[in-house]
Amino acid sequence: MGVFNRLKHVLIGGDYVGGDKITNLPAPTQLILLQEEYQEELKNNLTCSDLIDELNHYNSRKSEIRDLQKKLASSGYEILIEEGQELKELVAKMIIKHQHYKSAQKIIVYLLSDVHSIFQFTIKPQVLSKATKDELLETIHIEIEEKLSTKLGVNSLGIYNRHLRGMVFFLTGNCHLEWEK
Repeated sequence: MGVFNRLKHVLIGGDYVGGDKITNLPAPTQLILLQEEYQEELKNNLTCSDLIDELNHYNSRKSEIRDLQKKLASSGYEILIEEGQELKELVAKMIIKHQHYKSAQKIIVYLLSDVHSIFQFTIKPQVLSKATKDELLETIHIEIEEKLSTKLGVNSLGIYNRHLRGMVFFLTGNCHLEWEK
């Protein structure tokens, strides 16, 4: 007689396992934890009035050397100036929109930091080797938009590809990224 024949009128409320049950769930990522924290802050209206140091760092100009337009033009990517300025402004508005929540600021800093690293090690070498606009935008799409969208997961702040691509121009305009040697 099978086990199911002997378990008539038994309601199993969870997993039915015939041996040891091993559950290997991945640990939540820093971004997932920050997004959960953001949801709590939002739900409980826990706001703050100042920017965390790292966001303040990225949000202010590192130096007064050259602006976004000059950097793009001198590196041969003047075709990106109009879109770059629009996306830089989009990111600045996103920062303002979420500035009253510490966890949101941390999420934005996490992404800006990743964009900075990806630019330095993947995109800048292409810029220096004079990659075409299409090659450059494809790399930005794959290395920044796709990878960081995946990392975002739930995306409780509503950060989309335009924002992620815009972070390149935001950081460039604030002198955190250089497009020449």
